[in-house]
Amino acid sequence: MSMIVKAEGPSGRAKIHSDDPKHALGLAQYLRTIGYSAWLEDTNGNEIDEKALKMAIRSYQEDIPSS
Repeated sequence: MSMIVKAEGPSGRAKIHSDDPKHALGLAQYLRTIGYSAWLEDTNGNEIDEKALKMAIRSYQEDIPSS
């Protein structure tokens, strides 16, 4: 799933593409800690619900059998 992390803050705007949902969530959280307003969008420009994405990641990880 390809997504875009968008942010606005003290140094201007940021737009970062990511194919890894966990990385995108972590990046958005990091940007918030350094004073940016950050959000996730799909490639069509629709905002992604971060809580739903976190639940989907957690559910996916629980479905993977451990070795």
